[in-house]
Amino acid sequence: MELVNAVWVEKYRPKKLDDLVLPESYRADFEKCIEKKNIGNLIFAGPPGSGKTTIARILTSKRGVLNHPSDNLLEMNGSSKESRGINFVDSTIEPFLKIPPAGKDTFKIVFIDEADFLTDASFKSLRGIIEAYHEHNRFIFTCNYISKIPDPVQSRFQTYMFKQMPIDFVVGYYKKILESENIKYNEDDIRFVIDGVYPDVRKGVQILQQNSHSGTLKINRNLSLTNEKTIISSVVEIINHIKNDELPKVNKNVNDILGVVSSEYDLDFRSIYSSLFFRNEIPVNVKIIVNKYTNSHGDCLVPSMHFMAMIFEMIKSLQEYKKLVGK
Repeated sequence: MELVNAVWVEKYRPKKLDDLVLPESYRADFEKCIEKKNIGNLIFAGPPGSGKTTIARILTSKRGVLNHPSDNLLEMNGSSKESRGINFVDSTIEPFLKIPPAGKDTFKIVFIDEADFLTDASFKSLRGIIEAYHEHNRFIFTCNYISKIPDPVQSRFQTYMFKQMPIDFVVGYYKKILESENIKYNEDDIRFVIDGVYPDVRKGVQILQQNSHSGTLKINRNLSLTNEKTIISSVVEIINHIKNDELPKVNKNVNDILGVVSSEYDLDFRSIYSSLFFRNEIPVNVKIIVNKYTNSHGDCLVPSMHFMAMIFEMIKSLQEYKKLVGK
């Protein structure tokens, strides 16, 4: 029986390949896997909300390559403190793989979501385990940043790079959810949500649910949707101001960002880093800095100050680049 207050992210997660926007070559590969009930080791890399986890769950379900997923599938999240370290690899993953697959399945699957958060020690241990148990076991990793998966591990996987979902597809997907829940909406509000969280489709669904309890989608634009929207738009404005020699305006943007990060304690910094990294209007030199601070975010003591350090380094890099190219 379905819960009335089910979490929309899971309730409306696509259940079939046909429900997703995929390159035809990818679709053909995944359909062949399902038809033959067999896969190799796979990495799905790309921005949040691009369908990586959904594809992995389709492949590991009864509709996919496993007949008995309850016995032959181990799913974990690499970003959780409990599972990102080497202890989980040694105490949970290896014992799971030592037991032969149950039923008609000829292999087991270890699915690690957000594998780019695993520690170096975990990857080193996993490399040995992948080699030792390759005959009857498969691995699926999802990650935002493929660069954080060590090359010796990547070499044992086939990698699929995912892109952002087209905005028109996201609008239609959100409308379908709201209409299924009998929620009244204004399309301008839907697009406002997308503008604040894109390309993270999943986060947008969460915001829709949080703001639809009255039976109508109500987005308070005075709150800038989320404080993340204020930060991201301010970063984009900083880039444009420096490009146009409007340095006095940069100070206001910096103060806007500082005001948000210093007063809000529940900011999803990982989501902000990802949104900046995958936005087309963010130049490469800034993305390099964003990637560096993303990698070190988990080890910082004060996330807000860590983020502001990134902003100041970004401004310095943009100014130096402008002097270098002379425009």
